[in-house]
This record gives sequence, C-alpha cells and structure tokens, in this order.
Amino acid sequence: MTHTTPSGGSARHQAVAAVFLLAVFVSTIGDEISAIAVLVELAGSGRSLLVAALLTLQLAPGVLLAPLAGQLLDRRDAGRALVLVSLLQAGALLMMSAWPVTPVLLAGTAVVGTGAAVATPAAIVLMPILAGEAFPARANGLLEAGRAASTLLGPVLGGVLVAAWGLRTALLADALSFAVAAGAIALARVRRPVRGDGRPWWQGATDGVRFLSRQSGLRAVLPVVVLTVSAASTVNVAMVFFVTGPLDSTGTVLGVLTAAWGAGALVGAGVAARREWAVPERAVQTGAIALGLAVLVFGAVAVTGVCVVMAVCAGAANAYQNIAMRTCVQLRTPEELRGRAHAAAGSVVNAFFLVGYALGGLSAADHPRATFLVAGLVTALAAGTGLALSAARARRAPEAPTGTGRVDTAC
Repeated sequence: MTHTTPSGGSARHQAVAAVFLLAVFVSTIGDEISAIAVLVELAGSGRSLLVAALLTLQLAPGVLLAPLAGQLLDRRDAGRALVLVSLLQAGALLMMSAWPVTPVLLAGTAVVGTGAAVATPAAIVLMPILAGEAFPARANGLLEAGRAASTLLGPVLGGVLVAAWGLRTALLADALSFAVAAGAIALARVRRPVRGDGRPWWQGATDGVRFLSRQSGLRAVLPVVVLTVSAASTVNVAMVFFVTGPLDSTGTVLGVLTAAWGAGALVGAGVAARREWAVPERAVQTGAIALGLAVLVFGAVAVTGVCVVMAVCAGAANAYQNIAMRTCVQLRTPEELRGRAHAAAGSVVNAFFLVGYALGGLSAADHPRATFLVAGLVTALAAGTGLALSAARARRAPEAPTGTGRVDTAC
C-alpha cells in the first residue's frame, strides 16, 4: 500500500471531501430518478415478473460480484475505479434512453447494477480517507446522510420528469448525473493508490470474507444485521398493503410514510456522525433494537399519525445501525483488506434484501399487519439477545480493536 500526504493542507482536503460527497449525492439522485422511471414503465405492462426481474438486477450483481469488486478496489486505485464505473453506468443509461424497450431496459439495469457493485464499496472505502481516518463514524454518517437526502428527493424528481417529459428524459438525467459525478471525482483527484504484490488482481478475492469471519465482534452482530435487513425489506414490500389495508388510506399517505422514513434516516445519520464508538458493535445492536420496536409499534397501533412518527424513528434507527456496521468493518479491518471487507459486508446485506423481498412477497399482501409485527418483534428480540451476549462476552474477555492504523492518501 502506498501512503502519501494530501497536498494543499486541510482546507484542500475538506474541499475534496465536499466535492466527493456532492458527486455521490448527484449520482445517487440520478439513480433514484431512473429507478422510479423504469419501475413505472415496467409496472405499466401489468407483468409482475418484469418488476421482480428489475429489482433482482439492481441488487444481484452486488451479491454475486462482491469478492471480485473488493479485490479490484484493493489492487487498483479506488478513485479511478469509481470514475470508470460511473462512466460505464452513464453509457448504459444513454443506451436505455436511446432505446427504451424492455430488453434494453433490463440489460441496462444489469450493467448499472454491476457498476454499483464496485461503486458502492468504493465510496465507502474512500470517504473515511477524505474525511480523516480518525473519524470513521463521521465519514460514514456524511455518506449516509447524502444517500438519505437523495432518497427523499430522487423519487419526487423522477416522478415529475416522467410525468412531464417521459421515460427517456428521466434516463438521460441519470446518465448526466453519472457523467457529472465522474468528472468531479476525476478533477478533484480523489485517490487511494495501492501497490500490487505481483499476483493477478483476482487472486485473494475471498480474503475479506475470511478475515471478517474470524472477527468475533463482527460474527456476533452479523446475525442481527441479517435479521434487520430481511425485516426492513419485508416491511418495504408490506408498506403499500398496510396503507391500503389497516390504515385504509391512499397513495398520498404512502408517500408521506416513505418520506418520513427518509427524513428519519437523515436524523439518524446526523446523530451517528457525532459519535466515535470504541465498540461500534454495540451501536449496531442498539440501532436494531430501536428499529424493531419502531416497526412493532407501527404495526400494533395502525394509526396514521403514530405510523408517521414510527417511520421517522425506524428510518433514524436504520441509518444509525448502517453507519455503525460500516464503522465496525472500518475499525476491525487492516487498510489493505478494506475494499474486500466492505464489498463482502455489502454482499451479505444485498443478499438478505432479496430474502426479505421474497418473504414479503409471500405474506405481505394478505397479512400486512402481521408482517410488521413479526418483523419488529424478531428484530428487537434478536438484537436484545445479541447485545446481552456481547456484554457477557466483554466482561469475560475484553477485546481491543484491531486494524485501526491511520492512512493518509493523496487526493
């Protein structure tokens, strides 16, 4: 690994971090715009299998390609890799805009998802370097806040663009967002240079998975993360049926609840960004408990005003837990393995999003309230049990954090 000190002092370093965050924010908004546009287009066909295929193509590359993506980021400059995949995604979206027929839309979505398999862990690896290695939770909090804000704005902009100018314009806007992000990152010279060891870049692709599996703290929280992700995605599927069923409301309420969850994520990211945990595993479990309780109350009460408040609480807890989990990986993993470790963690999350979608598809339409109650109860109980077991283990044999060495990398 090659380590160099950023030139231009802290002011330049902060400016580069701000440019990087803005670039990620712009490209993520574009992603939300195109996602809602393509979803509306395929849903209009009345074929649910096409919608399922779209959701799968968005997530499956992150699961299947995680080992190779992580290895690429640890063997090549993650900043340059992010620029290249952003340009690839922009090209795919231009193709989708030029020929907006179903086969091209699905193929383009697969290309964009493949790029995201590299781009997502690249952003997670780069942001702590730009924000300062001593403050991983702050860096992860800023990144999560940007994504939460884009989730709030993107679907609204996508809906407006599709309604006013059609699918092609929405896809073109996303292509432009990726091109702008790639240009900004390239001009800001965001870098994480590495030194190869002479082996082909794909060798050692599973080193990150093996490393994470040996960390007792991460092994303790991983089941909690798996249950939380599955529950959250199950609830996502059930939300529309809960609104039209137990709440007896319309799409307006669904939009309000979705926005409330996103607003809560902004709050949770802001709170987490102010924390620097010595043992972030506890924060993962605490966030999961809060999320489970919020979802449980949401399903139990089924009153619109209460549900809005619980959606804010659930979004905040979800973001808090996400940031804590990324910080766990950041603190426990040596610098030379972080690309592979973050990619592996992301693969697990995406895999269980798919599991949650499948579970929601089986039960949510007929039993939306029960789906919320079961998801909330299981998440809260699992996280509470995990927290108690972790506390007991810490009293017996306290474990010091490893892999926390600072790295200064040129930008």
